[in-house]
Amino acid sequence: MSRLFGKVFRVVENPFEESAGIELIDTEWEGLVYQYGKVNFVEGKPEIEFERSVRRLPKGVEETEENIEELLNNTELHTLMGDILVELLEEQVKKDEQRDIKSTDQEA
Repeated sequence: MSRLFGKVFRVVENPFEESAGIELIDTEWEGLVYQYGKVNFVEGKPEIEFERSVRRLPKGVEETEENIEELLNNTELHTLMGDILVELLEEQVKKDEQRDIKSTDQEA
């Protein structure tokens, strides 16, 4: 899998939100900022279900309910968001594993 961080998206902070957001930077949806909500792994399948909410629309897109719904129902965008989520989860697992190794080394 290609690494998307820094090429397709970046993590952005909002002082008014508890969770960080994801900004798409080099796609047809450039400028789109969204946040992940509830994430579920589908039992017995290699699938992830996830909620997401749009925080900022892509550059040049007027903020209307129809445009937000169109983005949330876009299959290609949904797939990209899923790929980004998988990459973020993989990175978190790597960090957790490194933390566990350091913790084990310190205990020895």
